[in-house]
Amino acid sequence: MRRVLLAMIAALVLGLGLSPGAQAKCSVACLNHRVKQLSNGLTKAEKTISSLSRTVSAQGQTIAQQQQALAGLGAVGKKVDSLFECLFEVPVTQFGVPEKEEGYLYKNLTETVPITALDVPYEGEPIGAWFLIDGCNTIETAGVKAAKALLPPAPNLRTLLQPRSRLLP
Repeated sequence: MRRVLLAMIAALVLGLGLSPGAQAKCSVACLNHRVKQLSNGLTKAEKTISSLSRTVSAQGQTIAQQQQALAGLGAVGKKVDSLFECLFEVPVTQFGVPEKEEGYLYKNLTETVPITALDVPYEGEPIGAWFLIDGCNTIETAGVKAAKALLPPAPNLRTLLQPRSRLLP
């Protein structure tokens, strides 16, 4: 294939160089030099194409392996997909400064104390943190069976972190 291409290039160069309307500005040695340059360029291009072909083939194999790994996730992969569709970012800010008696009032059986509270800020208010919420969970009361997660649920809600009141000293 390469020889055929070289022969065609040589014939084209000689044909253009020996045509009656063209002025010969290059001798046979010059033409041989040009053919050799073109041949070297063709060799380099073939090596580059071969190298790129191997790279593309390797990338295709990697993609196929990754697709198999994703397909192998099965139920867990489906849960991750559904969780991804249900998670939403929500801005949250802590409001109140109990030390300055500014904030929300928490009332228990014996006393009422100012405490802080977390709330979603209005537009233009500062944001303290971003939280992820499950926008698909429609359960309205807390319970162990209400929790949905990729991991097994906690055996008892009491084992989870409990809210603590912040009483002033």
